[in-house]
Amino acid sequence: MGTVKYERSLFAPVYCRGGACSALGRLRGSEFDRMKSIVIFGAGIAGLSAAHELVQLGYTVSVYEATDQPGGFFRSARLSQDNMPTEYSWHGMGPWYHNAFDLMRHIPFSNEGSIYDLALSRPIDFGIFPDNDKAEFYDESLKSIPKMFRMNKFEFVKWSYLMLKTWTSNNRSRVKYDKFNAAEAWKPLLKNRAYKTWRSCFGPWIGSDWSKVSLHTAGNFFKKQLTTKALHRHKAAGDGPAWTQGTGAGWLLFKGPSSEYWFSPWVKYLEEKGVNFYWEKSLTKLEFNGERITAVYCSEEEIQGDIYILAINPFLAADILSKTPALEKQEELKFFKPLTQDGPHIQVSFRLAFSEEIRFPRKRTAIVVSDSEFNLTLFAEEQVWDKSVDLGQNIKSLWTGTSCISSVPGRIYHKPVNTCSKEEFIEEVEAQILSCGALDEIVKEANKGKGLKEFKILKVEVWHEWEFSSEGIKSLQPKWVNSTHTEAYLPSQKTPVSNLFLAGAHTKTQAQVWSIEGAVESGRRA
Repeated sequence: MGTVKYERSLFAPVYCRGGACSALGRLRGSEFDRMKSIVIFGAGIAGLSAAHELVQLGYTVSVYEATDQPGGFFRSARLSQDNMPTEYSWHGMGPWYHNAFDLMRHIPFSNEGSIYDLALSRPIDFGIFPDNDKAEFYDESLKSIPKMFRMNKFEFVKWSYLMLKTWTSNNRSRVKYDKFNAAEAWKPLLKNRAYKTWRSCFGPWIGSDWSKVSLHTAGNFFKKQLTTKALHRHKAAGDGPAWTQGTGAGWLLFKGPSSEYWFSPWVKYLEEKGVNFYWEKSLTKLEFNGERITAVYCSEEEIQGDIYILAINPFLAADILSKTPALEKQEELKFFKPLTQDGPHIQVSFRLAFSEEIRFPRKRTAIVVSDSEFNLTLFAEEQVWDKSVDLGQNIKSLWTGTSCISSVPGRIYHKPVNTCSKEEFIEEVEAQILSCGALDEIVKEANKGKGLKEFKILKVEVWHEWEFSSEGIKSLQPKWVNSTHTEAYLPSQKTPVSNLFLAGAHTKTQAQVWSIEGAVESGRRA
């Protein structure tokens, strides 16, 4: 692949191999200078990142989005009846999110400073919370791992050996590890308790399904988290002095709902720079003459541009490409069908709203409910949100959560998320959370002995786009993640079609995992 290079763009660090960066930038000169109009489909993180770079270079940029708001899989909303914030899913930002943080430095949050300076929290404190044991945290760096995942010394040695093998693998081994399930790889090395506890972090941390994520993806994720060398310095704020996010540091959240603290300021800034946004405009067809895209349609409306960037989810892209067989057969574009062969990742987000404030003994406590069948993760939003952020009518504590696996039967109805009704899903989620003894203990510790069951739950809300059915749960916007069957099919940003480019965390990036960082990097590369 060549050596790692650092390409200096307007803002970057886009870390590239062998000069592979900036697909559009390489057209700069006679051909690119004639192509002034760029049309981007998708106003998620990748599409907005591409628009951000290109408008700075002086090109006319238009963004078409199928929904009525930006943000893709990281957007938030508010319920009309009580103004409660809700979100597609909660996401953290790790110390290896170099492109994401660099980009945020260039987006104004207010007159006082950028999103990077004003909208990011301090690191969260992730703990592993079993049903019948105490919570364990990453308090002693690598020494914490055996306690967190309930390993004995011999198990930890075997765990470490396999982890190091993934970190030092050559390309041949990497191809093999791409096809090997991470949970299955560690299973023979760990006893049942340690094995189940270890795999429980794959959904909350890697953002994937432990039954499908590859050994390479898991190993590479933890390698970046534990060995990244870059430092991200943050200014002093109301919550404390200046600080640095470095190797192994905790993840950051926004100090308010993602659409309010990132996407709304970002779109406002891009509009001021000249980017045109068109909402509820879904791409339906691309026409191809064998060399170039000659026409693009949103329903019956033809969209005119010189360059087109597909920054939409790969399931929609695969469907659109299938309508033009000659285009679907092109290099890079032919990967979309096998890329989506595993179907969407079913990651269902929900909120628990309480009528009383629930305190925690640690600042910014994040929770992996490690014995939950649905691989649940939780965070109380008020721990990092600005005091001015409205939690909703009569809500004093708002927990956001995610169910990360959909194929394991629950403990009440013995159904997986895939076939639960919405009511059954909510009942299962409540039961799995309230059965977590470690969570109950820390709640008692910080609330004068009052246990979790003693706090009244006002409501449990599920993100509105999920459609529950005994025939299978569906989402209006299916989510793709890396799996053992898809690593070989990640497309590059540049296609053989001279005026068509790709962006999205499902394309080839240095991040190598579906993530905010991968999305930003892909947009910058395109």
